[in-house]
Amino acid sequence: MRFIYLPVLFGMALILQSAVIPIILPNSLASGFDLPLVITVHVALTRGKTRGMLAGLLLGYLQDAMSGGVLGFNGLSKIVGGFTGGYLKEKFFVRSMAHRTASVAGAVFLALLSKSALYSLFSQPGPSFLSTQFFWSFTGCTLLALVGHVFLERFETVFGIRAEEELSLGD
Repeated sequence: MRFIYLPVLFGMALILQSAVIPIILPNSLASGFDLPLVITVHVALTRGKTRGMLAGLLLGYLQDAMSGGVLGFNGLSKIVGGFTGGYLKEKFFVRSMAHRTASVAGAVFLALLSKSALYSLFSQPGPSFLSTQFFWSFTGCTLLALVGHVFLERFETVFGIRAEEELSLGD
């Protein structure tokens, strides 16, 4: 179960992001949910910054390839999010809800900020830093990442995907 858990989780996030969310939610709300970013932040918080960056690299570039957009924008932003989530996890030791919220919000904010910076750097149409779409994306992804992280952490503990001592140790 340990070996197929992450590939199945990655595949489900990518399929839901590309096929299900655009059907269920209108475009204005669908841009606020980025499931691959949520999974990247979860991996970074539970397994450290190196694995968070690798998860962000894989999920981001696969999301770019599936969406048909410019290859690399999601990949680079999720690498930043994975590193930031793992780094803040090491600095804050995410046991309390306040520290966990700060770590998740920081990772999501820097991932979205780097994506917005890449759009403006390459003169591509995309959300600016001060737009309501950026704020909605930050709020939606942060809340979804907090709920998703708690749910996935419990799931991994109950089904023995991670050992109990892995829950408190970093990289």
